[in-house]
Amino acid sequence: MTEIKNNKSLKILSNILFAIFMLVMAFLIFLTAQSRLTGMEPSLFGNRLYVVDSGSMEPALRMNSLIVVNERAPDQIEMGDILTYYGPESRTRVTHRVVEIGPNYEYFITQGDANNTEDAMPVEQERVIGIVALSIPFIGYVFRFLSSTQGIIFIISVGIIAFVAPLLFKRKPKEA
Repeated sequence: MTEIKNNKSLKILSNILFAIFMLVMAFLIFLTAQSRLTGMEPSLFGNRLYVVDSGSMEPALRMNSLIVVNERAPDQIEMGDILTYYGPESRTRVTHRVVEIGPNYEYFITQGDANNTEDAMPVEQERVIGIVALSIPFIGYVFRFLSSTQGIIFIISVGIIAFVAPLLFKRKPKEA
């Protein structure tokens, strides 16, 4: 009797975990599709989503983590905040910790936690995106894959299989 209860509990737990996994995947697919269709950076409810590309902020932010960045005005940024900003070329994004704030928030001096020196160039107000609110380790791998051509092919294939498989394997009623 106890073994049956354990198996039932295990099955319920595995179903819950599978449902959570599917919700996360659906969420990532939605964000990927949204950013692909609009040509804009992935965002949700005023927060931008990025994948950490380097180890300069380890251990606080691990490589291939998905970070959620709250957009902020420069005067809402404090010492010690992890700031995301446009790099010297507007195509790049940098995420480093604020170690000094200029007068009237005109600029910020930043430094990666794993770096020995401050960044060479101060960050002007115009380049500020916001501060990191949340970091989710390893989800960056999935996000990158879903943004790639192979990922889009995978999404389409899974969608087709999910639609066609039930039609092909429909159970026939048993005859009496």
